[in-house]
Amino acid sequence: MSLMRWEPFQELRRMREEMDRMFEGMMPSPTWVAPMMAPAVDVYEKDGNIVVKADVPGLKKDDLEVTATEDSISLKGEFKKEEKVEEQGFYRQERRFGRFFRTIPMPTAINPDQVKASFKEGVIEVTAPKAEAEKAKEKKVPIEA
Repeated sequence: MSLMRWEPFQELRRMREEMDRMFEGMMPSPTWVAPMMAPAVDVYEKDGNIVVKADVPGLKKDDLEVTATEDSISLKGEFKKEEKVEEQGFYRQERRFGRFFRTIPMPTAINPDQVKASFKEGVIEVTAPKAEAEKAKEKKVPIEA
C-alpha cells in the first residue's frame, strides 16, 4: 500500500469545475446575452506550463488586467464603445462593449509569482509555471512496544 499526498484544494477545485459545468448547461445563450459574456479561452499544458489564451479583439494592452493565485488566473477588462451611430440606416448592433471579469480555474497548482502575460494582435496569452510539488520527506518512526 502506498501513501498519497493530500492536496486540500484538489476537491474544492473539482467541485468548482463541476458547478461551472452544471450552470453552463442550464443557462441559455440567446443573442442578447452575448455582449455581456467574457471572452472564450483555451487552456492547455506546454513545456511544464499551463497556458491560457483568450481572444480580446479591439482591446489594447492597457485595457486588460491579469491576476493569478495558486489555483486560478483571472482576466479583467473593458470593451469600449467606439462610436455612437444614430442614423436611420442602422439595423443591428452585435459588437460587444462593457466590462468583463473571468476567473479560469487551473487544472493543477501554479506558481503565481512566475506568471507571465503577453499580448499580440487581439490575443492575450498567459503562461503559468506549474508549482513544484514538495518532495515527501522520509522520516523514521520509532515503534513502541
